[in-house]
Amino acid sequence: MTTFSFSLLTGETGPLVTLNAPETFSIPTPTHKSIVSEGDEVLADEKIAEATRPGVGDVHSPAAGKIEDITVDAIVVRRSGTGQNTPDSAPPSGGKALREWLRGLGINTYQLVRASQLIINAVPPEPGISIYEPLIQDYRHIVELGLDAVQRIVNPSKLHLVVAKGNRTNAFPNCSILQVPPVYPNGIDQLVIKATTGEETLLGTRPKDATILSIRDLYYIGKVMETKRPLTETIMTIGKDNHLIKIGTQIRHLAQEAGVTVQPGDRVIFGGLMRGVAALNIDQGVDKYTTGMIILRHDEGLSPTDNFCLGCGECERHCPARIMPGLISRCAEFKHFERAEDYHIHSCIECGICGYWCKAQRPLLQYIKLAKYEIALLRTASSTLEGEGQ
Repeated sequence: MTTFSFSLLTGETGPLVTLNAPETFSIPTPTHKSIVSEGDEVLADEKIAEATRPGVGDVHSPAAGKIEDITVDAIVVRRSGTGQNTPDSAPPSGGKALREWLRGLGINTYQLVRASQLIINAVPPEPGISIYEPLIQDYRHIVELGLDAVQRIVNPSKLHLVVAKGNRTNAFPNCSILQVPPVYPNGIDQLVIKATTGEETLLGTRPKDATILSIRDLYYIGKVMETKRPLTETIMTIGKDNHLIKIGTQIRHLAQEAGVTVQPGDRVIFGGLMRGVAALNIDQGVDKYTTGMIILRHDEGLSPTDNFCLGCGECERHCPARIMPGLISRCAEFKHFERAEDYHIHSCIECGICGYWCKAQRPLLQYIKLAKYEIALLRTASSTLEGEGQ
């Protein structure tokens, strides 16, 4: 068993570091429709793709330049010139109009629904990810602008701030503070909701009469409210520092700025070590919710394999959702996806704890994600067939 700290204590990290802008951006558009064509010239902050799902923010160019390529899930912009789009008009006072205004400027708004309780999650999402600390300490006025806008949409009667015990924090006006143990995975939204309201929710669903946002969500909203410009920057932990980075900045540029080289066989992880996702290549760009970047050398860490499950039960003993990851992973491995639902696969919060404790080094979380994806496809196909039969 390799050693790993599950501590969510962050300490003082200092203000955000702004990186130099790259020459080329690869802007992720996974659920968007491009409204530009190859060869088009665009201004900084100009809209280049519209969301195809409700509550998902539109995408804007982080810099002036030329559309170099458009793929299924990204738009490539080569930077040139300094032209910038004009700021948007003054935001509406609140309600649905303000929510739609924010969505048009790049903010995901599916959590901005009316509820009696508003939960602010200030618990670090993963060990080694400390993006919330500088926002609370050094950019508090922007966070408070975001909170004010959110309250005008959600209209809550109670406000809760959830923090990791031992981390620095300051309460907001008329806000209660709940301290949770500074141990992963206590920063995952489902566990924060459980600690605050006592309600258990599935991943991707909302509690009955509450909504939850992170400190970074408030910062994004506050920044848009202050500048009246779209969201074109994200905040990431790289090494020990937190960086303000243009959305679409490629891995190769981030590595160059950090003074490191990605070698053949290395894995670049977007996010943390527990829930992060391996990048496809070094030309992949960061999106607005990338929390960090880690380079795993080819000789570091464990290599998950399709070994047989040993039936030791370690994954079940440590699972915070109290399900059976080992059994569910075997359902996925042998394509018994519907059977995985009988074992409560949708209760999985995708924390990755099971994979850490697996003695056989099986890719448990990846199997579970695969099964969820296949189940969603089966349901979509079933709904389509039912619709055609009517």
